[in-house]
Amino acid sequence: MRLWRAWLFVGLAAGASVLAQTSDRDDEAARSFWQGRAHFLQDGSLHDDAIENAWPALQRLHRDALRATVVYLHGCDGINTLSVKAADLLAAAGYLVLLPDSFARRDKPRSCDPLAHRGGLHREVLGWRHAEADLALRQAATLPAVDPRRIFLMGLSEGAIATATYVGQGLTGRVIEGWTCHAGWPEYQGLRAPAGEAVLSLLGQNDPWFTAPALRGDCGAFMGSASPRRRSLVFRPPHPAASQHDLLWNVDARRALFDFLDAALATQP
Repeated sequence: MRLWRAWLFVGLAAGASVLAQTSDRDDEAARSFWQGRAHFLQDGSLHDDAIENAWPALQRLHRDALRATVVYLHGCDGINTLSVKAADLLAAAGYLVLLPDSFARRDKPRSCDPLAHRGGLHREVLGWRHAEADLALRQAATLPAVDPRRIFLMGLSEGAIATATYVGQGLTGRVIEGWTCHAGWPEYQGLRAPAGEAVLSLLGQNDPWFTAPALRGDCGAFMGSASPRRRSLVFRPPHPAASQHDLLWNVDARRALFDFLDAALATQP
């Protein structure tokens, strides 16, 4: 099986040291942040600009101008149409969306082949994506308009893996789109959200990226006992999203996303 085949034959002992060997220098993570994108509403207009260009305007926003903040982690092929549409969807609803750009790094090894639905080409990328998420979350919290109690981490595909396994800044919740939380590499497996943190996972049961046995399942297996703050939503046939990887084009997925965000925010002081 060629899909994500690099993951299937990895011994557990090999995984422990991988992230420690990544080249997550601060300047490279900083490039991913400042050259990333910011999507937000200002004076009723939707803005989309490089974060470094938008930063002065973001510093002038008042806290009541934002519903909350989302740090969005793109998939393995970068900030594309899917990322932009997701960010615009959230920004139109009053969220500040910050998208670090992993491809702003000076040296960005290829981590997937999207046309073949093949990933796992650069195992160390997970540590890089964690560093990008961490810096973006810390920078977001410095903005006067950002309430640190109302910050979400959200990711698609490779970005969803990083979202599921991120450990660091406190979050209101996390949204995992297009990932199963199952993997042959141990550092890629599971859910690292602390107890009580809100989590939404969105997955098509027949997602073509996850046909290999080691990748089958869904993130609900790692959510613990039933909780209204945690939901693994798997679209099954004959639902039109059952065979899809990106899901927010579907009205049911969008409704689930905003219901989740609303519920998580309702529990904040």
